[in-house]
Amino acid sequence: MGFGWLLVGYFFVSVISLYSTLSFAMLAGYPMMIFGLWQLAPYHRYFRAAFFFSFLSLPFAVYYALYGLGALGISLPIVGWLATVEWVYFAFNALFSLLWLGAITALCRELRHEKLLSAAVRSLGIFTITCVLDLISRLPVELIRQNSGYLILPVLLGRLLLIFLNLYLIYSCYRYICPEGQEFNHLQADAEIAKMKKIAKEKKGE
Repeated sequence: MGFGWLLVGYFFVSVISLYSTLSFAMLAGYPMMIFGLWQLAPYHRYFRAAFFFSFLSLPFAVYYALYGLGALGISLPIVGWLATVEWVYFAFNALFSLLWLGAITALCRELRHEKLLSAAVRSLGIFTITCVLDLISRLPVELIRQNSGYLILPVLLGRLLLIFLNLYLIYSCYRYICPEGQEFNHLQADAEIAKMKKIAKEKKGE
């Protein structure tokens, strides 16, 4: 159905790539996320939007793979662009995360799956707070630069917490929305989603 690929891809992008030398893991992680979103696209229009937007991740995957090589001691001129790329990647990652988290939230709301919906809303909340703090710490304002050290720890803790919550969220979707054995059987997955949506509509009409 797609959540399995999204989970593994997100793990490669967000966990393995935390260590800069292993940034080349993005070359595997982002294509897996793209494939997962492609499989999820038929189930909600927000997943389709996230799927099309996800192709912008590929240039960053290549760049950070080269950056990883630079961390290994292989000198590459492209690594000198890091400051500019960091800003662009921050904007991309914020929008991309908002899209796929929003898609999961919308699907859980449509299916009236309260437990997953609560987890999705929690991830969105932590994401928003962390993103705002991270943005503030990056602003080229003298006062912020002088006190940016106070924001480093909250941003780092927020990122780590968000990674854990997102992994839990995607895994929970894989487990509860796409029952075991249906990840690669799309006919069964389609039937299950249709059944869940029908039940949700009936509950809403009560």
